[in-house]
Amino acid sequence: MYKYNDIKSVHIEPTQGCNAACPQCDRNINGGKDNPYLTNAMLSSTDYYEMFPWHFIEQLDSMYMCGNLGDPCVSNYAVEGFRSFRNANPKIWLGMNTNGGARPDYFWEDLADIDVVVTFSIDGLEDTNHLYRQKVKWERVMENVKAFINRGGRAKWDFIVFKHNEHQVEEARQLAMDMGFEKFQVKKTGRFFSTVRHEGKESHQAMDRKGNETQKLEKPDNKYINTALKKEHELIAEHGSMDAYYDATPINCKAIEKSEIFVTAESHVFPCCWTAGQQYKWYLGPREAPIWKLIEDPDNISLRKHTIQEIVEGPFFKAIEDSWSCSSVKEGKLNVCANKCGIGFDAFNAQWQ
Repeated sequence: MYKYNDIKSVHIEPTQGCNAACPQCDRNINGGKDNPYLTNAMLSSTDYYEMFPWHFIEQLDSMYMCGNLGDPCVSNYAVEGFRSFRNANPKIWLGMNTNGGARPDYFWEDLADIDVVVTFSIDGLEDTNHLYRQKVKWERVMENVKAFINRGGRAKWDFIVFKHNEHQVEEARQLAMDMGFEKFQVKKTGRFFSTVRHEGKESHQAMDRKGNETQKLEKPDNKYINTALKKEHELIAEHGSMDAYYDATPINCKAIEKSEIFVTAESHVFPCCWTAGQQYKWYLGPREAPIWKLIEDPDNISLRKHTIQEIVEGPFFKAIEDSWSCSSVKEGKLNVCANKCGIGFDAFNAQWQ
């Protein structure tokens, strides 16, 4: 796939813990009960220094914290992690994606001092942000944004558009400008495509921890719909079904394009967050996802057991790449690779178009 010396970027999931309950996140069941496979794992301060040696950090252009299952602002050691990378490579670009709804002022001030670019995921205004970012308090987000920007921090605002907040896009854009954000970005979510049924959907029902229905998330107006979702019918017409498209499509791996690796809160190394995200799907049985056939034993891809070079240049990464040559998903081609990096359907990049 690529060699150790080729790696230029690292995406880190510092924790599985989160203060929110977003209904389209694998951390919980539609915003309700926690994913039963999670342990709230968290990388420690020691992990950052032992798993990422200085000579490796010196070759990087960027490191950012986001992840699949947790929010970096919940990690007890995120700041120390950023500091370890900054000390080893003063020129490296550091970034963090967060809902911004936790931690006191000094946490955000420390990030500003280390020159971490923080992207705040704020999906609406005071009366709507919590409809997707369940449990996130608007007042706390605004306080944290101000603490960060007032300290000189570089802030960006990502706004996922739903039907319930599409009327607030321009008002939010103006607020971002007034507060000192350096960028406001509309996100046209690709999550109105079911990766279970392999088809588009019009809505997603959110739940609370007691199993009660809360917000019904609906697709926004046509101008804010992810353009990749509009190609579903074209692909079905050409191939007969989305499954047949997955079987046929060549893979243009985004991790290879970016020379990037992904490290989970359990210290597991993957090419990307999407392959890592296959580990713990709450709607599948334990180790039922196809990725487990390639992992076999989690210790094989743990940075607490092996070096980055041993894992990246080892059998797991090669097995992922080899799967792309399989004749079909049934024969071993990874469905997640076909969905996220197949030629012809790219809901990820279409978020920004």
